[in-house]
Amino acid sequence: MKLGARILKTGIAITLALFLSHIFDLPSPVFAGIAAIFALQPTVYRSYQSIIEHIQGNLIGAATAVLFVMAFGNSIFIIGLAAVLVITLNLKLKLGNTISLSLVTLIAIMETPGDDFIQFALIRFSTIMLGVVSAFIVNLVFLPPKYENKLYYKSSILSEEITKWIRLSTRHASEHQLLKADIEKLREGIIKLDQLYMMYKEERDYFKKKYTCKITKACHLQANDQHGKKITRNVKKTSPL
Repeated sequence: MKLGARILKTGIAITLALFLSHIFDLPSPVFAGIAAIFALQPTVYRSYQSIIEHIQGNLIGAATAVLFVMAFGNSIFIIGLAAVLVITLNLKLKLGNTISLSLVTLIAIMETPGDDFIQFALIRFSTIMLGVVSAFIVNLVFLPPKYENKLYYKSSILSEEITKWIRLSTRHASEHQLLKADIEKLREGIIKLDQLYMMYKEERDYFKKKYTCKITKACHLQANDQHGKKITRNVKKTSPL
């Protein structure tokens, strides 16, 4: 079995989250590991996009947990009611991707409120956010995906398969059942290829913007430098000395 980059990144993100939790001496580091699993994204662009959403989702979960515990306690029915509210709020604010992590935050805070409940809630919230940040760091630093190569490889295979079946069909050398089964596989392959292309497009657009921004800044600096040199030359020419 071949280990993909996503599998390795998940393992690294969990390890980093647990390691940082131990360094900062945070209780229940397991929540940081769980958060890292949920927060990991397939592309760098989605990592930037999701970290803001995860912060918002976790704030919703934490705030709801604190309000419900202080107002109604933490019975199992109250936790269930709070979970319904968290899901509703996430959907209303178009944060559907963060529902799972928001619920983890909610349950982690509501499970055992003690005397210093606010401090306990802040620690649990910080632990979960540490997992989110760990996943973000891993997405940026470790094994950045090469979707261009994957896209080329997958499209080549699909093109060969389609060409093969077109030739067989024109020669009437294909069996109906085999053709039907392979067409279904080709459809699945095209769907996966489309998803891969979307990821490639996201990455390309993101890095293209960064590259364009750098070029624009460099051009402005070069233009300003040339303008400054021109002014200096004119000053020297007009100077009586």
